[in-house]
Amino acid sequence: MQEQQKGCSYYCQRCSMFIPVLFVLALIGWSYYAFMIAYGGRIEDLATRVLVSILYHVILILFLWSYMMAIFTQPGRPPPQYYLTEGEHMNMRATDRGREVLQSVSARVTVQERTTTGATRYCDTCKCIKPDRAHHCSMCMQCVLKMDHHCPWIGNCVGFTNYKYFVLFLAYTCLYTLFITLCCIPYITNVWRHRSDDPLNFHVLIMFLISLVFFLTVFGLFSFHIYLLIHNKTTLESSRAPCFRGGFADSKHYDLGGFENFKQVFGDSPYLWVLPVFSSKGNGYEYDTRAYTNARTDVPARTP
Repeated sequence: MQEQQKGCSYYCQRCSMFIPVLFVLALIGWSYYAFMIAYGGRIEDLATRVLVSILYHVILILFLWSYMMAIFTQPGRPPPQYYLTEGEHMNMRATDRGREVLQSVSARVTVQERTTTGATRYCDTCKCIKPDRAHHCSMCMQCVLKMDHHCPWIGNCVGFTNYKYFVLFLAYTCLYTLFITLCCIPYITNVWRHRSDDPLNFHVLIMFLISLVFFLTVFGLFSFHIYLLIHNKTTLESSRAPCFRGGFADSKHYDLGGFENFKQVFGDSPYLWVLPVFSSKGNGYEYDTRAYTNARTDVPARTP
């Protein structure tokens, strides 16, 4: 009965997480009407109307495609070898040698990160050893590979498998709102000069204001994630550097250089960079790092 109650609570929480998503989709639907009917229907020159319509739909398709991929792509879970068996978990709980048990279990997986006390990072909820850069999300109730943050606007965690989609979603949100803003400026200026009282002008004005506010807001977030991207950091790692054996914290542990960091997320093929298709490098639980002097101590090589 308790498990059923937990299950119902979990699914109710998951459903409520999509309320912001429905709000965004409703806003996109209204903006489509406002742009194509209230604004686009007033463009007198046919060639201009067709060109504007084509550009708008190309941006809109990429915008929605990225958004849907960010929403419905699982951010990534630890592979099976990182989970403790029932016997290993019972053995850890039945003795006071939990740290020793975790160390023996961690020998079968590749982990470099440690807690601030030097212990193996373990998730008691998921009963697994956390892979490098993985964290537990209390909203999704699971450990997430290369967890960046939980985003309410996509109703999902941003992690290894959907981080590229999230960045593209931010990029195309900026492009979509900027395109609408720039298109509306001449129209609104003309309406202001002629003092038109057409009710459709109200939709264009509100669309202009909302697009401008969203562009300024999302552009700041997009710029922050570009910074994280070229430094190969997550939002969590930007606030707290990962720790390694001996309590050593290194904020540049995964920094391979700006362009290589970019390719870690977007891949080697330039043709796929602008498309919301998976092209990230790696498997989500093992990462290329800077050169090390001693693999047993996990201490990065010192550069003069």
